[in-house]
Formats: sequence, structure tokens, C-alpha cells
Amino acid sequence: MFRLRPTPLPGTPAAGSGPPAVAPRRVPCYNGSMTEWNEHGAVVECVAPGSLAERAGVRPGDRITAINGEAFADLIDYRFLISDTVARLDLVRDGQPRSVQIHKEVDQGLGITFTQGVFDGIRRCRNSCVFCFLHQMPRGMRKSLYIPDDDYRLSVTQGNYVTLTNVTEEDLRRILRLHLSPLFISVHATDPGARARLLRCAGNAEVLPLMRRLADAGIEMHCQIVLCPSFNDGEVLDQTLADLAALHPEVLSIAVVPVGLTRYRERLTALEPVTPEGARETLARLERWRERFLAEHGTRLVFAADEFYILAGEPLPPRDAYEEFPQTEDGIGLSRLFLDELEQLRGRPAKPVPQPERVFLVTGMLAHPMVEALAGELSRITGHRVEALAVANRFFGERITVTGLLTGGDILAAIRAAGPANRVYVPDVLLNAGRFLDDMTLSQMAEALGVPVEAVAPSPLALARALAA
Repeated sequence: MFRLRPTPLPGTPAAGSGPPAVAPRRVPCYNGSMTEWNEHGAVVECVAPGSLAERAGVRPGDRITAINGEAFADLIDYRFLISDTVARLDLVRDGQPRSVQIHKEVDQGLGITFTQGVFDGIRRCRNSCVFCFLHQMPRGMRKSLYIPDDDYRLSVTQGNYVTLTNVTEEDLRRILRLHLSPLFISVHATDPGARARLLRCAGNAEVLPLMRRLADAGIEMHCQIVLCPSFNDGEVLDQTLADLAALHPEVLSIAVVPVGLTRYRERLTALEPVTPEGARETLARLERWRERFLAEHGTRLVFAADEFYILAGEPLPPRDAYEEFPQTEDGIGLSRLFLDELEQLRGRPAKPVPQPERVFLVTGMLAHPMVEALAGELSRITGHRVEALAVANRFFGERITVTGLLTGGDILAAIRAAGPANRVYVPDVLLNAGRFLDDMTLSQMAEALGVPVEAVAPSPLALARALAA
């Protein structure tokens, strides 16, 4: 998940990469003071079967308060403290303090996953970005969605994007000393004035000097640009791309995504959506840069979100144009991967089932044409009546067309309007701990419909397996 390559201090063992602790993206954290954190510790979410921790008696729900006598604030500290051959864990279980000692190989993992990535409170965002999605949400959604995190530690351990506007000199020294890499940075614009207008931050909006320091130390970076028409497109975008390319190879990739605008924008800065014409202009501009970067650096470096191609009505690039698919979390290349998997299904022979069922594949409006093609292929192979159910986003507004922002309520209403089905498949990316964005659970949806509702990875091969095709 991240690389920890610390510069060793005198008498301190260096920590290697080792097996990372896995934690879900964007999860709520304990946000008390340091005193409260020392009392509560880091909560163990699960213990891998057969692991060192399981053999030592560590259980889910235990609160680890110290390792080898030292408190730890996050997964980075944790990885460093367990790097030696002995790990003594001080923990609390059912209100009672305990201690276990584990003998291990250098850099060997313990098999512990925590409920959160940081334990002393998330670093809160102090910006007020004009495009911030948190400011465009109503009340009553999953609590974790309202946490405005801007924490470099979550960038390192979980791939969250950060603006770096709240990074202190002490933070920077820690990043450099431990060689925490890669970082995921929300750049948006390198021109200080343009970035200040976008972020509306209390402090210094300038990002290039900080990124240069990181690059000089060999810290790798993935960058993000949320494109807001009239704010950071055109010449501002050109300057941003040129500035970031100058930091290659430490800048590994640049993602350009269109701004998302919900219907909850009262009293917010006026923003215009990316239009089909604007999407075509942006793609043409980016393609010129991609050709230049490929010639100069051997990589295209900048990648446009799938939404630009669909909005512009242009075909997706071929698979090799995405290189190593470095930014799929930002919706870049997922459609190409989907279409390539769909091609793998086209050659499969038909094996109709004896009792065909009506099956819904839930999707947003943007991906509906692709999912409709998949539904047709699955219908041919299985004999089921498989339908792509396009769900309009009434909750956030119909400008939001991506599948990942659908709510349980909108899905439920669309299914009821479409008539009875025997089975429903929803993309698993819509759920966090079994809950949709509006806090509806999968079981509540199934109970309301009276039919099985299953969360499946939104890929043709995964859905084919679910249908036993």
C-alpha cells in the first residue's frame, strides 16, 4: 500500500516495506485530543488467521496503546515500531490492561488490521474549495462522508488526495526522513493565484516549492486536477501540466477529472459544468500534451477521466494508452477495462438455464450504454432476461451521472418503477460497511423489494460469475 524507507537514526532499526496493514478508504476516525487517544489507543479490526498476532492472543476489539513502550499515532508509526525482532504490545481488553510479546523476523508483519489509518485524529481540511463535494451534500448521509480529511498520512497509507496546505515543516521532515512515497496530491493549478481562487485556503496556496522539495528527495507523487471551467482550464491548465511535467519522474501521473456539481449549491461559488464542447476541447488539449510528454519522457503522464470521453462522444483510448492504469481510483481507465472484459465474454458459448429469471444490473446514467451491452451479452450466454437499469440521480441532481454516487433510495425507486425482478445486482463500490451513501443497508433494500440484492464488483467477468455464466 505504501513504501516506508526511513533514513535510519542512530541506534534505530530501518523499517522495510513488509506486508501492509489494509484499511478501507475514507473511514471515520477517532478525533479526540492526544490525551484521549492515549487512553483509547488503536482499535484492532481483525486479526489474520494463523498470523503472529493471532498466535499471541490478540483479538478484534483490542485497543493497542503502545508498542515496545512507545505510543503511536498512525499506521506509519506502527509499521516502524514493529520492524524489529521483538514487538511488545500493551493493550486493553474489556477494560483490563494486558501485554503480549511477539518474537518475529525483521520487518515481518503481525497480521493486524486497524479500524482506522490514524489514531490521534484526522488532520482536517482548512480550505474551502469552490468545487468541494462535502459542501454540496445534504444532511442524513453516512457520517464518514462529512469528514473533511486533508491528512498526508492517509495519502501515504490509503491513497487519499491531499492539498498539502496544512503540512508543517515538522510533517515535511518526517515525510523526507521516512521517505513516505508515493503521495497523492490535489494540485488543481500550479499558478498561485488560480490555486488560491480554487482552494480559498487560509494559508499559502502555493504548491510547487513544496513539491520540488519532495521531488528532490525522491518522493514520488500522483497528481489530481479537478477541472473547473473558467478557473483552471485553458492556459492555466497548460501551465499546470508543464510545471508538473518538470518534476517527472517523481511526478508519476496526472489525473484530470471534470468538476461534479450537485443540486445542493445554494450560497456557493457559481460554477459551470463541463459541456460536451468543453470536454472535446479539453481532450484535444490533453492529447497534444500527451504526445509531447511521450516523446520527451517516454510516458503520456497525463490521463483524462472516462467521463470526458463519454461526455464528448469520443471513443476511449486503447488499453496501452493508459500505460499502468495509475489512476483508476479517479475514474480513469475503468471503462476501458470494462470494455476489454466484455470482449472476453463475446466468445463464450450460450448455456441457457432451464428457468430464466429477470435480472437487473444497476448502473448510473453515464455508464448505461456499456452496461446495456453487457446485459445483452449475459442474456445471450445465460438465457436470463438481464437488463441494465439506469438510475437517475434524484438525490444529488441529474447532473451527477456517475454510478458511484447513487443512493439506496434512488435505486429502490428505480427498481420499483421498472417492475418486478427475480434478482438485483448493485456495484459494490456503492457500499461502505454494507451501507449506501444515504445510510440504507443492502439488507433493507432486499427486504423492501422482497428479492435478493447482491453487491458485485462492477466488471463483466464478476457479473458473469455471479450469474454462473
